[in-house]
Amino acid sequence: MEFRLAKELDRKEIEKIYNDGSEKLKSLGINQWQGKEKPNLNEFPDLDKNKIIYVLEDCGKVVSTVIIYDYDIDYEKNLKATWKSPKPYVALHRIATLADARKKGYGKKIIEFSEHFAKENNFKSVRIDTHRENKSMQNLLTSLEYKYVGLVYLGGTSERFAYEKIL
Repeated sequence: MEFRLAKELDRKEIEKIYNDGSEKLKSLGINQWQGKEKPNLNEFPDLDKNKIIYVLEDCGKVVSTVIIYDYDIDYEKNLKATWKSPKPYVALHRIATLADARKKGYGKKIIEFSEHFAKENNFKSVRIDTHRENKSMQNLLTSLEYKYVGLVYLGGTSERFAYEKIL
């Protein structure tokens, strides 16, 4: 299993992973990653150039993806709570796993790899948000010892549950 920076040749697989995630959430009646909020790779050259999009590859196949930012404007300006740790932090976004690779622990693995990346680069914590109805992500975060801190409003309007893990 390898956690690595995404490459241009991973683009189709990452788009498939995002599409699978959108369809899964829709099937559960969760209005996350739908319509204009559906993740895409329109800004992939910037993500690639800035070295912030990662994939988890298993047996030569890309199975999961994450974007790791070292700053999030919404986490700074639109949080209705208080973070427990000081800066610097990493913010994880767009975590998703290929549909036929679900229930194999890849979501947990990609978060753990992201935490390891954060520790190696001297970040103090990992922050993440999820939709209030996305119980599977909330359960995963709780199982990985993330603590709920309050609400964050993406773009100032889209309410999400904010979580943090101090490293």
